[in-house]
Amino acid sequence: MFDGTNELACGPVRNWPDDPQVRRAGVPEVRWCFAAAWICLSFLAAQFAQGADAGMKVWAVNDSVRVDPVRNIPFEDNHTLFPDGIRPAYKDANLIWDGAARRIALKAARNETVAFQIVIERTGGKLTNVRVTPAALTGPQGATISLESIELFREWYVPVKKPSHQSYTLGAGWYPDGLLPCLHWSGNLYAHTYVMPFDLPDPLNNVGATQKSQAVWIDVYVPKSRQDAPPGKYSAPIRISSDQGETQLTLDLQVWDFALSEESHLKPNIYTDTEINTFAEQMELKYYQLLRQHRLSMNLEGYAPGLKIAGTEVAIDWSQYDARLAKYLDGSAFTRQYGYSGPGYGMPVEYLLLPFDAYPWNLYKIPRRIQQSGKEWKYYAPWPVAQPRGGPTPEYRAVWKNAFQAYQAHFDQHPAWSKTRLLVYFLSLDESYDDLSRDRMFYFGELLKEAQTPRLEFRVDGSYPKETTQRLLKILNVANLGIEDCDPITVAQNKEHGVDTWFYENGASIIDGDGLKCRALSWIVWWLGVGTWNIWEMDFNSLRAWLDPATYVPSNGEPLNGAGMLVYRGETMGLDGPAASIRLKGMRRGSQDYEYFWLLAQTPEGRKLADEAVRQVVHGPFPEKESLGAPGQWVHDPDEWDRRRVQLGNAIEAVHIEGR
Repeated sequence: MFDGTNELACGPVRNWPDDPQVRRAGVPEVRWCFAAAWICLSFLAAQFAQGADAGMKVWAVNDSVRVDPVRNIPFEDNHTLFPDGIRPAYKDANLIWDGAARRIALKAARNETVAFQIVIERTGGKLTNVRVTPAALTGPQGATISLESIELFREWYVPVKKPSHQSYTLGAGWYPDGLLPCLHWSGNLYAHTYVMPFDLPDPLNNVGATQKSQAVWIDVYVPKSRQDAPPGKYSAPIRISSDQGETQLTLDLQVWDFALSEESHLKPNIYTDTEINTFAEQMELKYYQLLRQHRLSMNLEGYAPGLKIAGTEVAIDWSQYDARLAKYLDGSAFTRQYGYSGPGYGMPVEYLLLPFDAYPWNLYKIPRRIQQSGKEWKYYAPWPVAQPRGGPTPEYRAVWKNAFQAYQAHFDQHPAWSKTRLLVYFLSLDESYDDLSRDRMFYFGELLKEAQTPRLEFRVDGSYPKETTQRLLKILNVANLGIEDCDPITVAQNKEHGVDTWFYENGASIIDGDGLKCRALSWIVWWLGVGTWNIWEMDFNSLRAWLDPATYVPSNGEPLNGAGMLVYRGETMGLDGPAASIRLKGMRRGSQDYEYFWLLAQTPEGRKLADEAVRQVVHGPFPEKESLGAPGQWVHDPDEWDRRRVQLGNAIEAVHIEGR
C-alpha cells in the first residue's frame, strides 16, 4: 500500500516531531505512529473482509430462493410477478445476512437442520481453485457442534430451456437444484476434485463463460440432546479462498432451549413407483435414510410376500418380505446400527403400501390415453388373485378376505411394527372417474370392511362427485384429494366420519416456480386443517436430470420441469448414493416448521399464535386453474416466513423455560 511519494494509502506521513499540533497536545511520537499503523491495518482488514482484492464478492441468503449464476440475482427477484417478493438490497443485508459485519445469523431448535446459501460472485476475471471451508461451531462453556453435523454442498445448475406449462413461471435459465456433497460422501468415481475446489466459470457444470457466480449450500444439524447442544450462541468462521485471494465470514447460530420431536406429526409422504425395492439393500437403505433426514417418508410400490392360492386358502411366505422390511418397520434402519444419525432416530417408517391390487392395468386411464408415460405401469398386477373371466365369485371374495386377514394377523405378531400405517391402495383404480371404476372401488372397499382388519386402511386418490364421496365415506380411511377440493366443509365432513384427509399437489416439484412452494406444502396443511400432503414421485427420469430438467413431458409436448424428480441418482456423478435437490430441502424446511405449529398448539393460546402466524403468510385459495405459488396465494418474501418461524421459536422457548 506504499507508493513513490512516501504516502500511505490512508493518508500522508506527517513530519511528527515538527508538527505544532503534536507538540501542543503533548502526544508522544510513538503513539501517532501506532495510530497511523492501526488505521492502515484496519483498512487492509476491511479490504480483506470484503474480498475486494480477491476478485470476488461474497454474500449469503436463506434456503428458499435460487440464484441465477448468470444474472447474479435470485430467480424469485421478480417484482413484476411477485410485488411482495424478496426485498431490494438483499446482497447487502437480509434477515440472516449482515454484509457490513460479514456475518450470517441463524436460529434453530435442537434436532433441527437449518440451512443457508453462500453466493460467490467473481468481480473480474476467472477464479480458480475456489474453496469454502466451514469450521465446527463453538458455544456455551466450550460446547461444540462438530463438522459431523455440518454438510457443505456445491449447487449444480440445470438448464431450463423451455419454461413449464403452468399458469406462471420464473422463466428459462440455469437453475440451481442438485446438491453435490463436499464434506461427507462416498463413491469411487465421484469427481470431488472438480466439486471442491472449483473454478468460476466452472467447466464441469458447463454454464459457460457468462457464469458470474457459484452458490454453495450449508446444512447445520443441531443434536437433540441438551447436553450435546446446550442453549445459547454458537459461532464459527467460514473461509472462502481461491488462487486470486480469500475472505472470511462468521456464522452465528442461536440454539433455542427446546427440541423438535423424533416423531413426525405431519408425516408428509412421496408416492414412488421407482425401482427402489429392487435395489441392493444397502442402496435401498440410503434412500430411506435420505428421506428420513429430511423428515419425509415414502409410499413405495413393489413390496409383496411370496403367495400360494389353493382353492380359497391363502398361504403366504413372509421370509424374504420380513427380511427386507423389518428394519424399517421397527425403526432400527434409522439408528447407529445402520450408520444413521439425525431426526426421526429409531422411529419406524410412517407408511407401508401393501401389494393389493385388482387389475393388470388402469381401465380408466389407458383407454383415454391419460398418463401414458411412467414407471408405475410395471406394477399393475392383480394381488392376491385375478378376477375370474365371468366376474367375481364367492371363492374370489373369500381369497381376498383371507389375504386381508393374513396381513392383519402377521403384523399383529410383531408389536414393534405397530406404528406403521398399512395402506391398501389400488393403483389400477387410481383417479378413475367412470361408473364402472367407482363401482369397483366400492366393491373392494366394502370387502376390506367385511374382513374386519382395522390395521389395513383403505386409501382412494382423486376428486370425485359429492354422491361418490358420500358413499366412499362409509368404507374409506384415507381420502387423498386435489388441493382445490379440500374446502372446510369437505374436510370437516371427512373428519366426522373418521376419514383422514390428505391433499396431493404435484406442481410443488416444478423447478421454475416459486422457491417457496415445497416449504409451503406443510403450511397449507395447517391452513386447511387436513392430515398431511402427498406428492407423486421423486425419481422420475432422475438419471438424466443432472443435464435435462424436463423430466416429465405430457402427451401435449409441453414440459413440466422437475416434475416427479426430487432425488437425483448419484451414480450419474460417481456417488454411491442418492443426492438431494434444493426442492427436497424446501420440503424439509416446511416439515420442520409444522413441528413448531404442533408444539405451540398443545395449549389454546399457543394454537392461536400458530394459526395467526400461518394466516399472515398463507392466503389461498388454491384453485385448479392456478399453479401452486401463483401471485397472491402467499407472501412471496421468504424473510417474512422466517420471521414468523423465529417468532414461534421464541414463544416455544419461553413456554419451555417457564415449564421448567
